[in-house]
Amino acid sequence: MIRQSFIAGLTGAIVLGTAWAGAAERPSGAAVSLIPRATGVRLSAAALATAARRCAAWASQSGFADNGYLTGSLATAVAIALAESGCDPSACYDETASATCARHVRPGDSVDRGAWQLNSKNSDRVSAKCAFSGPCAARDAYSSISWQGTYFSRWSTYLTDAYARFLTAAQTAVNALRAGTVTGGLAGRCLGYPSDEATAAAAGENCGSGAAGEQWTVKGSTLRTSGGLCLAASSRSLPAPAVLSICDGSSLQRWLAHADAALYNPAARRCLNDTGAADKPGAVINDSACNGMPDQAWFKP
Repeated sequence: MIRQSFIAGLTGAIVLGTAWAGAAERPSGAAVSLIPRATGVRLSAAALATAARRCAAWASQSGFADNGYLTGSLATAVAIALAESGCDPSACYDETASATCARHVRPGDSVDRGAWQLNSKNSDRVSAKCAFSGPCAARDAYSSISWQGTYFSRWSTYLTDAYARFLTAAQTAVNALRAGTVTGGLAGRCLGYPSDEATAAAAGENCGSGAAGEQWTVKGSTLRTSGGLCLAASSRSLPAPAVLSICDGSSLQRWLAHADAALYNPAARRCLNDTGAADKPGAVINDSACNGMPDQAWFKP
Protein backbone atom coordinates (compact mmCIF):
# COMPACT_ATOMS: atom_id res chain seq x y z
CA MET A 1 0.00 0.00 0.00
CA ILE A 2 1.04 3.57 -0.48
CA ARG A 3 1.67 5.00 2.94
CA GLN A 4 1.99 8.61 4.02
CA SER A 5 4.28 7.83 6.91
CA PHE A 6 8.03 7.30 6.95
CA ILE A 7 9.64 4.05 8.08
CA ALA A 8 12.42 4.74 10.52
CA GLY A 9 15.82 3.40 9.64
CA LEU A 10 14.95 2.71 6.01
CA THR A 11 15.21 5.13 3.11
CA GLY A 12 13.25 8.13 4.36
CA ALA A 13 11.06 7.85 1.28
CA ILE A 14 7.28 7.81 1.30
CA VAL A 15 6.45 4.12 1.42
CA LEU A 16 3.81 2.20 -0.45
CA GLY A 17 2.52 -1.10 0.78
CA THR A 18 1.86 -2.76 4.07
CA ALA A 19 3.70 -5.16 6.32
CA TRP A 20 2.49 -8.75 6.56
CA ALA A 21 0.83 -10.08 9.64
CA GLY A 22 2.77 -13.32 9.69
CA ALA A 23 1.63 -16.86 10.40
CA ALA A 24 -2.02 -16.29 9.58
CA GLU A 25 -1.03 -15.20 6.08
CA ARG A 26 1.33 -18.05 5.27
CA PRO A 27 0.18 -20.58 2.71
CA SER A 28 -1.36 -23.73 4.17
CA GLY A 29 -0.26 -25.81 1.19
CA ALA A 30 1.46 -25.73 -2.16
CA ALA A 31 -1.76 -24.86 -3.97
CA VAL A 32 -2.50 -21.75 -1.89
CA SER A 33 -0.78 -18.36 -1.88
CA LEU A 34 -0.45 -15.70 0.76
CA ILE A 35 -3.23 -13.28 1.59
CA PRO A 36 -2.82 -9.75 0.23
CA ARG A 37 -3.59 -7.30 3.04
CA ALA A 38 -5.79 -5.02 0.95
CA THR A 39 -8.21 -7.79 0.01
CA GLY A 40 -7.94 -10.21 2.90
CA VAL A 41 -8.68 -13.01 0.41
CA ARG A 42 -6.65 -16.21 0.26
CA LEU A 43 -5.78 -16.82 -3.37
CA SER A 44 -5.75 -20.31 -4.86
CA ALA A 45 -2.94 -21.19 -7.25
CA ALA A 46 -5.31 -20.70 -10.19
CA ALA A 47 -6.51 -17.32 -8.93
CA LEU A 48 -2.95 -16.21 -8.32
CA ALA A 49 -1.95 -17.16 -11.87
CA THR A 50 -4.93 -15.26 -13.31
CA ALA A 51 -4.15 -12.19 -11.22
CA ALA A 52 -0.48 -12.30 -12.24
CA ARG A 53 -1.37 -12.45 -15.93
CA ARG A 54 -3.69 -9.48 -15.51
CA CYS A 55 -1.06 -7.32 -13.84
CA ALA A 56 1.68 -8.47 -16.22
CA ALA A 57 -0.37 -7.19 -19.16
CA TRP A 58 -1.04 -3.84 -17.49
CA ALA A 59 2.54 -3.39 -16.33
CA SER A 60 4.02 -4.30 -19.71
CA GLN A 61 1.68 -1.90 -21.50
CA SER A 62 2.78 0.90 -19.16
CA GLY A 63 6.51 0.54 -19.86
CA PHE A 64 8.00 -1.76 -17.21
CA ALA A 65 10.85 -3.67 -18.89
CA ASP A 66 11.28 -7.42 -18.95
CA ASN A 67 14.98 -6.93 -18.28
CA GLY A 68 15.86 -9.72 -15.89
CA TYR A 69 14.74 -13.12 -14.64
CA LEU A 70 13.07 -12.71 -11.21
CA THR A 71 14.87 -9.37 -10.92
CA GLY A 72 13.58 -7.38 -13.90
CA SER A 73 11.43 -4.33 -13.36
CA LEU A 74 8.38 -5.96 -15.00
CA ALA A 75 8.43 -9.06 -12.79
CA THR A 76 9.09 -6.87 -9.73
CA ALA A 77 6.16 -4.58 -10.50
CA VAL A 78 3.82 -7.56 -10.93
CA ALA A 79 5.01 -9.23 -7.71
CA ILE A 80 4.46 -5.99 -5.80
CA ALA A 81 0.89 -5.70 -7.09
CA LEU A 82 0.25 -9.31 -6.07
CA ALA A 83 1.63 -8.66 -2.58
CA GLU A 84 -0.29 -5.40 -2.23
CA SER A 85 -3.72 -6.44 -3.43
CA GLY A 86 -3.66 -9.74 -5.29
CA CYS A 87 -3.71 -7.49 -8.37
CA ASP A 88 -7.29 -6.50 -7.59
CA PRO A 89 -8.11 -3.16 -9.28
CA SER A 90 -10.98 -2.62 -6.84
CA ALA A 91 -8.92 -3.25 -3.68
CA CYS A 92 -9.26 -0.57 -1.04
CA TYR A 93 -7.57 -0.24 2.35
CA ASP A 94 -8.32 2.64 4.73
CA GLU A 95 -5.15 3.28 6.71
CA THR A 96 -6.94 5.74 9.00
CA ALA A 97 -9.44 3.07 10.05
CA SER A 98 -6.96 0.17 9.64
CA ALA A 99 -9.49 -1.81 7.64
CA THR A 100 -10.48 -2.78 4.14
CA CYS A 101 -13.00 -0.43 2.63
CA ALA A 102 -15.36 0.36 -0.18
CA ARG A 103 -14.29 2.85 -2.81
CA HIS A 104 -16.25 5.60 -1.10
CA VAL A 105 -14.69 6.41 2.28
CA ARG A 106 -14.76 9.23 4.79
CA PRO A 107 -13.28 12.46 3.44
CA GLY A 108 -9.82 13.04 4.84
CA ASP A 109 -8.94 9.38 5.43
CA SER A 110 -5.67 8.04 4.07
CA VAL A 111 -6.73 5.33 1.62
CA ASP A 112 -4.70 2.88 -0.46
CA ARG A 113 -6.44 2.10 -3.72
CA GLY A 114 -6.37 -0.39 -6.55
CA ALA A 115 -3.93 -3.04 -7.73
CA TRP A 116 -0.83 -1.07 -6.74
CA GLN A 117 -2.50 0.50 -3.66
CA LEU A 118 -1.93 4.13 -4.66
CA ASN A 119 -2.51 6.35 -1.64
CA SER A 120 -5.09 9.16 -1.65
CA LYS A 121 -2.82 11.48 0.32
CA ASN A 122 0.52 10.60 -1.18
CA SER A 123 2.42 13.36 -2.96
CA ASP A 124 1.61 11.68 -6.27
CA ARG A 125 -2.07 12.56 -5.81
CA VAL A 126 -3.39 10.18 -8.43
CA SER A 127 -7.15 10.42 -8.90
CA ALA A 128 -9.50 7.74 -7.64
CA LYS A 129 -10.59 7.05 -11.20
CA CYS A 130 -7.02 6.26 -12.18
CA ALA A 131 -6.10 4.40 -8.98
CA PHE A 132 -9.00 1.97 -9.42
CA SER A 133 -8.21 1.41 -13.11
CA GLY A 134 -5.61 -1.29 -13.64
CA PRO A 135 -4.03 0.16 -16.81
CA CYS A 136 -3.98 3.73 -15.49
CA ALA A 137 -2.64 2.71 -12.08
CA ALA A 138 0.13 0.75 -13.80
CA ARG A 139 1.14 3.83 -15.78
CA ASP A 140 1.27 5.92 -12.60
CA ALA A 141 3.23 3.20 -10.80
CA TYR A 142 5.69 3.24 -13.69
CA SER A 143 6.10 6.93 -14.40
CA SER A 144 5.67 8.51 -10.96
CA ILE A 145 6.11 5.99 -8.16
CA SER A 146 8.89 3.77 -9.49
CA TRP A 147 10.73 6.46 -11.44
CA GLN A 148 10.26 4.69 -14.77
CA GLY A 149 10.72 1.22 -13.31
CA THR A 150 14.05 1.94 -11.63
CA TYR A 151 13.09 2.38 -7.95
CA PHE A 152 10.66 0.28 -5.91
CA SER A 153 11.46 1.22 -2.31
CA ARG A 154 8.36 3.34 -1.92
CA TRP A 155 6.39 0.10 -1.53
CA SER A 156 6.87 -1.43 1.91
CA THR A 157 6.10 -4.88 0.47
CA TYR A 158 9.32 -4.39 -1.48
CA LEU A 159 11.28 -3.11 1.49
CA THR A 160 10.16 -5.99 3.70
CA ASP A 161 10.64 -8.56 0.92
CA ALA A 162 6.98 -9.59 1.12
CA TYR A 163 6.79 -9.19 -2.66
CA ALA A 164 9.53 -11.80 -3.18
CA ARG A 165 7.17 -14.66 -2.34
CA PHE A 166 5.15 -13.72 -5.42
CA LEU A 167 8.07 -13.46 -7.84
CA THR A 168 7.70 -16.96 -9.27
CA ALA A 169 4.05 -16.36 -10.15
CA ALA A 170 4.95 -12.94 -11.53
CA GLN A 171 7.81 -14.26 -13.67
CA THR A 172 5.64 -17.08 -15.02
CA ALA A 173 3.06 -14.52 -16.15
CA VAL A 174 5.76 -12.32 -17.67
CA ASN A 175 7.21 -15.29 -19.57
CA ALA A 176 3.79 -15.91 -21.13
CA LEU A 177 3.39 -12.36 -22.44
CA ARG A 178 3.32 -11.85 -26.18
CA ALA A 179 2.15 -8.22 -26.29
CA GLY A 180 3.10 -4.96 -24.61
CA THR A 181 5.83 -2.36 -24.93
CA VAL A 182 9.28 -2.91 -26.38
CA THR A 183 11.33 -0.97 -23.86
CA GLY A 184 14.77 0.39 -24.54
CA GLY A 185 18.03 0.29 -22.63
CA LEU A 186 17.74 4.03 -22.03
CA ALA A 187 15.45 4.57 -19.01
CA GLY A 188 11.97 5.65 -20.00
CA ARG A 189 12.37 4.89 -23.71
CA CYS A 190 10.05 2.70 -25.73
CA LEU A 191 9.88 1.64 -29.36
CA GLY A 192 6.95 3.40 -30.99
CA TYR A 193 5.19 4.03 -34.27
CA PRO A 194 3.45 7.43 -34.50
CA SER A 195 1.49 6.18 -37.51
CA ASP A 196 0.30 2.58 -37.87
CA GLU A 197 0.66 2.61 -41.66
CA ALA A 198 2.90 0.82 -44.12
CA THR A 199 6.19 2.69 -44.80
CA ALA A 200 5.81 4.76 -41.60
CA ALA A 201 9.08 5.05 -39.68
CA ALA A 202 9.45 3.68 -36.16
CA ALA A 203 10.34 6.22 -33.48
CA GLY A 204 11.66 6.33 -29.95
CA GLU A 205 8.98 7.49 -27.52
CA ASN A 206 8.70 8.16 -23.80
CA CYS A 207 7.16 5.09 -22.14
CA GLY A 208 4.02 5.27 -20.06
CA SER A 209 1.74 7.31 -22.30
CA GLY A 210 -0.64 4.41 -22.84
CA ALA A 211 -0.65 5.20 -26.56
CA ALA A 212 -1.54 2.45 -29.02
CA GLY A 213 1.62 3.40 -30.91
CA GLU A 214 3.76 1.87 -28.18
CA GLN A 215 2.11 -1.54 -28.20
CA TRP A 216 3.67 -4.49 -30.03
CA THR A 217 2.83 -8.16 -30.40
CA VAL A 218 5.62 -10.71 -30.67
CA LYS A 219 4.98 -13.41 -33.26
CA GLY A 220 7.97 -15.62 -33.86
CA SER A 221 10.87 -13.28 -34.58
CA THR A 222 8.63 -10.45 -35.80
CA LEU A 223 7.33 -7.39 -33.96
CA ARG A 224 3.79 -6.46 -35.01
CA THR A 225 1.81 -3.28 -34.51
CA SER A 226 -1.76 -3.03 -33.27
CA GLY A 227 -2.84 -2.98 -36.93
CA GLY A 228 -0.84 -6.10 -37.80
CA LEU A 229 2.11 -4.52 -39.62
CA CYS A 230 5.67 -5.74 -39.11
CA LEU A 231 8.72 -3.77 -38.08
CA ALA A 232 11.33 -4.07 -40.84
CA ALA A 233 14.80 -2.93 -41.76
CA SER A 234 14.48 -0.81 -44.90
CA SER A 235 17.86 -1.57 -46.48
CA ARG A 236 20.08 -4.61 -46.79
CA SER A 237 23.20 -2.60 -47.53
CA LEU A 238 23.14 0.67 -45.58
CA PRO A 239 22.01 1.84 -42.12
CA ALA A 240 18.49 3.20 -42.54
CA PRO A 241 15.32 3.97 -40.55
CA ALA A 242 13.28 0.99 -39.38
CA VAL A 243 9.82 1.09 -40.95
CA LEU A 244 6.46 -0.63 -40.79
CA SER A 245 5.57 -2.97 -43.62
CA ILE A 246 3.02 -5.60 -44.55
CA CYS A 247 4.11 -8.87 -42.97
CA ASP A 248 5.41 -11.12 -45.74
CA GLY A 249 7.96 -13.41 -44.11
CA SER A 250 10.93 -11.39 -45.35
CA SER A 251 14.16 -11.72 -43.39
CA LEU A 252 14.14 -7.90 -43.19
CA GLN A 253 11.25 -8.32 -40.74
CA ARG A 254 13.09 -10.67 -38.40
CA TRP A 255 14.59 -9.36 -35.14
CA LEU A 256 16.70 -11.84 -33.25
CA ALA A 257 18.15 -11.75 -29.75
CA HIS A 258 21.76 -10.62 -29.80
CA ALA A 259 24.49 -9.81 -27.28
CA ASP A 260 23.85 -7.02 -24.77
CA ALA A 261 20.04 -7.29 -25.21
CA ALA A 262 20.24 -6.01 -28.79
CA LEU A 263 17.76 -6.93 -31.53
CA TYR A 264 19.63 -8.10 -34.62
CA ASN A 265 18.28 -8.09 -38.16
CA PRO A 266 19.87 -10.99 -40.09
CA ALA A 267 19.15 -9.54 -43.54
CA ALA A 268 20.67 -6.14 -42.81
CA ARG A 269 23.25 -7.62 -40.41
CA ARG A 270 22.73 -4.66 -38.11
CA CYS A 271 21.09 -3.92 -34.74
CA LEU A 272 18.04 -1.82 -33.92
CA ASN A 273 19.27 1.56 -32.71
CA ASP A 274 17.69 4.53 -30.88
CA THR A 275 19.19 7.72 -32.24
CA GLY A 276 17.57 10.12 -29.77
CA ALA A 277 18.25 11.25 -26.23
CA ALA A 278 16.12 9.72 -23.48
CA ASP A 279 13.97 12.84 -23.25
CA LYS A 280 13.45 13.33 -27.00
CA PRO A 281 10.24 11.66 -28.18
CA GLY A 282 9.88 11.06 -31.90
CA ALA A 283 13.57 10.37 -32.54
CA VAL A 284 14.33 8.11 -35.48
CA ILE A 285 14.87 4.40 -34.86
CA ASN A 286 17.28 2.93 -37.37
CA ASP A 287 19.55 -0.05 -37.71
CA SER A 288 23.29 0.33 -37.40
CA ALA A 289 26.41 -1.69 -36.68
CA CYS A 290 25.99 -3.57 -33.41
CA ASN A 291 28.00 -1.83 -30.69
CA GLY A 292 26.72 -3.14 -27.33
CA MET A 293 25.63 0.31 -26.15
CA PRO A 294 22.41 1.02 -24.18
CA ASP A 295 20.81 2.73 -27.17
CA GLN A 296 20.75 -0.67 -28.88
CA ALA A 297 19.29 -2.60 -25.94
CA TRP A 298 15.62 -3.59 -26.26
CA PHE A 299 13.37 -5.75 -24.13
CA LYS A 300 10.39 -7.45 -25.75
CA PRO A 301 7.17 -8.03 -23.78
